[in-house]
Amino acid sequence: MKSRILLADDEATFRETFSKVLTEEGMDVTAVTNGTDAIKAVRDRTFDVAILDIQMPGADGIKVLGEIMKVRPHTRVIIITAYGTVEMAVEAIKLGASDYVMKPIIFDDVIIKIRQQLQYQELTMENLELKQQLDGKVGLEQIIGNAAVMQPVFQTIRKVAGTRSNVLVTGNSGTGKELVARAIHSLGTTSSKRFVAVNCSAIAEGLLESELFGHKKGSFTSAVADKKGFFEIADGGTLFLDEIGYMSTSCQVKLLRAVEDRQILPVGSTDPVDVTLRLIAATNKDLKSEIKTGHFREDLYYRINVVGIHLPPLSERKEDIPALVAHFVGKFNRQMGKNCSGPTAEAMEMLMNHEWKGNIRELQNVIERAIIFADTDRITSADIGLMSPVSMDSDQDRENLSDVIRMCERQHILRILKRHPGSKADAAKALGIGLSSLYRKIEELGVSQTD
Repeated sequence: MKSRILLADDEATFRETFSKVLTEEGMDVTAVTNGTDAIKAVRDRTFDVAILDIQMPGADGIKVLGEIMKVRPHTRVIIITAYGTVEMAVEAIKLGASDYVMKPIIFDDVIIKIRQQLQYQELTMENLELKQQLDGKVGLEQIIGNAAVMQPVFQTIRKVAGTRSNVLVTGNSGTGKELVARAIHSLGTTSSKRFVAVNCSAIAEGLLESELFGHKKGSFTSAVADKKGFFEIADGGTLFLDEIGYMSTSCQVKLLRAVEDRQILPVGSTDPVDVTLRLIAATNKDLKSEIKTGHFREDLYYRINVVGIHLPPLSERKEDIPALVAHFVGKFNRQMGKNCSGPTAEAMEMLMNHEWKGNIRELQNVIERAIIFADTDRITSADIGLMSPVSMDSDQDRENLSDVIRMCERQHILRILKRHPGSKADAAKALGIGLSSLYRKIEELGVSQTD
């Protein structure tokens, strides 16, 4: 995969000559003459290294650096400075630049610096991925968000991480609730202990109690041996209960006792087991409304909602889309061994204007599929259009059979969900599919609460 280099300098001879040298070194070079074009370039595609002259027409190197740190934070930046502007170069280092070089430029020296930055970037990404694979930890750096509505989220995560207080994370499906839970665990004092994630809606109601609290041999027909529950497995660390709004009221009673007493009672046992852990719960439901209808216990709500974190939908933080797209492009390039440089300006405009009812998860799926189907090293509007769920709801006549089937399937599932409000289990039964299959269909077809 060729390394992508942005070269921004208003001196034509240097720019053209150095571009040729870098190309001969096997690098993919984009050369621009001013800061305005450099900003447009970084918004339009992803670069591994950006080489910026400190003084350029349109926008100086400091301003371009600021834009790169905002929309492409993983890009390494090398500043070109003259003798009289060294102080500006030092300031650039403080603002996030990786290195600087003095004029007159010696090409070999700059190439060495570029390769050092590429190596550093590669090692950083490999280390981060390996660390996450080994211990499942996710820090704040993995929660991408420069939008104003995301700043309270980061502040709360930092404040609550050092405590053992229970946390309730709310937000629509696909907004990244588990990422928040993992960040809290990773930044906390018990980060060396286990993080255990449980999707309450994916476990049958009759089995959830046993899965959470464990059971003794012979306590029911299939209990052929003692089994530890998720509470015991997560002891000392963090237990993340996703989709807690779908937990039955009978199981809520047992959960409340476990949270209050810090003890669990395995199914079939008379001996309580002490557990010490942080509980983080998440839901896409309005639990206050669920309390009014009798579907969720008010006392449990206040026990798990010591600290509340609400994640806004992607439609309220669209300024984060370029950075999220860059992140996913880089991720799937590494996974697939591809060299996609990102979306074209037209494709990015389409991404910015999309509704994103499926939020970040939908965006990730769209980028993954677009990279698979892209015929060039750029994601075009045609690649994006192939996966746009919005097009399924249009009134245009469709000839493609798979599109028609998908549209009909979505409409039918919406009708059944509206017929069984508040109970996806009943909707799944009416559809003749399992509850987990229904959730998968909801995600694939972009069905949201507002629908």
